[in-house]
Amino acid sequence: MAGRSPAGQRVWGVACDLFYQEGIRAVGVAEIAERSGVGKPSIYRSFESKDHLAVAYVKAQAEPPRDWLEAARGACPGDPLGQLRHVIGAIADRISEPDFRGCPLANACVEFPDRDHPVHRTAGGLKAEYLEMLAELIAPLPVRDPQGLAYMLQMLVEGANVTTQIFSAERSAAALKDAAERIIQSFLDPAAPVAP
Repeated sequence: MAGRSPAGQRVWGVACDLFYQEGIRAVGVAEIAERSGVGKPSIYRSFESKDHLAVAYVKAQAEPPRDWLEAARGACPGDPLGQLRHVIGAIADRISEPDFRGCPLANACVEFPDRDHPVHRTAGGLKAEYLEMLAELIAPLPVRDPQGLAYMLQMLVEGANVTTQIFSAERSAAALKDAAERIIQSFLDPAAPVAP
């Protein structure tokens, strides 16, 4: 996080690593203090509370949906279907990375099931932005129920995030692309022309 002292930066780096690898609830401020070499009072001065630190972590893990849109549009200009496929492919690549331990936003929602908790609210709000990004990619396509298609694709992504933690990452990534393509095709109007 920019603007933090060197001690605050150490705390931030250690907290992000621990939260992702072990879970937010499993990691206490005492462990963050011990691993970072920064005393608990200093941590609280920098971050107010563990919840504030966890919310900041969740926000930092979310790649802005606009970045995904711009990358897709840059890779497949004028090809809305190609742009949608590009995003699904990029997600499949991400879940195949060796250190991937699930989506940090989904993990946070599971760890904090109370929808009014600030961590859940933050992660859920960011997930809603990704759903909107999918809907925006789908909007130019000749499909029935664009919102329904966006929601189904989001469900596939969330499922792939989980199955990657249980089964083969490569198989989950390949299944995500295959299932997404089948669902997209089932929503497309066969009479309307679509870019290949």
